[in-house]
Amino acid sequence: MTTPQNDDWSDLTRTWTDRPATPPRLDPDMIRTVRRRDRLARLNFVGELAGGAATVGVVLWAMLIRDLPWTIALAAMGFVGFAVAGTLWSRRGDPGLLTGTTEDVLLSAIAQARTGYRWALAGMATSLAAGGFIAFLAWLSPGHTSGTWTMLILAAALLVCIGLYAGHARRCRRRMAVHAATLDALRADPAIEP
Repeated sequence: MTTPQNDDWSDLTRTWTDRPATPPRLDPDMIRTVRRRDRLARLNFVGELAGGAATVGVVLWAMLIRDLPWTIALAAMGFVGFAVAGTLWSRRGDPGLLTGTTEDVLLSAIAQARTGYRWALAGMATSLAAGGFIAFLAWLSPGHTSGTWTMLILAAALLVCIGLYAGHARRCRRRMAVHAATLDALRADPAIEP
């Protein structure tokens, strides 16, 4: 089995593909990596939900205090709802952190990569929705030329975001494949205790 270069799990993969005579021991660094990714994913999840709630608060404040037009407010609420739905979708089925056995660590790593992949897909969809929201705002003010450069800069930023999300999705797919192959090798070898 070949593994991608610069992968956090290459040592773990080599442990099982070398077919040791004794069961492999979990490397504490590998468990730390799984735990670190779990903490970062949870922090990101909470941050995205908090950002959505804060945006709803700002839109409501702008409607009540600053007389924000209801069309813009509804579009903003729809965009925020879409983004939050994507965040919730990406975390669905999260089994939590498992580190009791080597099989548990691999299952956790696969689940983390799957969640990361869905998060990247949701991020691409949210970026496209943001582009639609920006286009809607531009449509509402057709004679407003001072915002043209701002809109172009925002569109370029969204394209960069989509590219970054696509790269993250590729890395997650690669991690899922490596971890799944390692797990299959672990389960297929009776000499190795999961």
